[in-house]
Amino acid sequence: MNLENYLGAYRAGNSPMHRSPLWLKYLVMLALGVVPFFLHNVMLSLCTLVLAGLLVVLAGGLPLSTLDPGPGVWVMNALMLAYYSIFLSWQRGVVFVAGMLSCLWLARMLTCTTAASKIMDAIASLAKPFRVFGANPEKFALTIAIMWNAIPYLLVSVRTVRDAARARGLEKVSWRFAAPVVVSAVGHALQVGEALQARGLGD
Repeated sequence: MNLENYLGAYRAGNSPMHRSPLWLKYLVMLALGVVPFFLHNVMLSLCTLVLAGLLVVLAGGLPLSTLDPGPGVWVMNALMLAYYSIFLSWQRGVVFVAGMLSCLWLARMLTCTTAASKIMDAIASLAKPFRVFGANPEKFALTIAIMWNAIPYLLVSVRTVRDAARARGLEKVSWRFAAPVVVSAVGHALQVGEALQARGLGD
C-alpha cells in the first residue's frame, strides 16, 4: 500500500462492509481488535487476527495488499515479539502483535469502506455532549481529519528525505535526516493553518 494511503483511502464499492452502518464497523473493531488485548489468550488472538483478515478481504472487498502493514511495522512487531519473549512471555508477545495487526487491518477496512465525510460527521456527533464544556464538535472533527491526513504526509516526507540521501550516496541513517523532515512538517502545518484561517477557521 502506498504511504499516501497508509491509513486507508475510501474506495467506492458495494461490499457488505460498504453497506454496513458506521456503528457496526466500530463494533467489529472493538470486538476483534481491542477486546483480545485484555483477555490475554493466544488462540483467541490468533483466531481474531485471521477473522479480521477475512473480513477485510471478503466482507470489505479489498485487495490482499491491504493486509501488508509495510516493512517498518513488520520490523517493529518482530522486535516487540522478541522483547516480550525475552523479558515477559512469548504468549503475551503474540497477543500484542496479533492485536496490533487486527486493529490496523480493521482501521483500514473502516476508512476504505466509509466516506471521510461520514466518519467526520460521526466524530462530531460523539463530541456534541461536550458542548457544555465549551467544545466545538465541528472543529474537533476537523482536528481529527487534519491529524489523519498529516500522518501519511509525514511518512512520505521521511521516505523522500531518505531517497534523496541515498541518491547522494548516504546509505547510513543519520540524525541529520531529521532536520529536513521537521522543516517539511512545519511548512505543511503553516500551509494548513493559512488555509484554515482563510476559511475563517483559524481561531
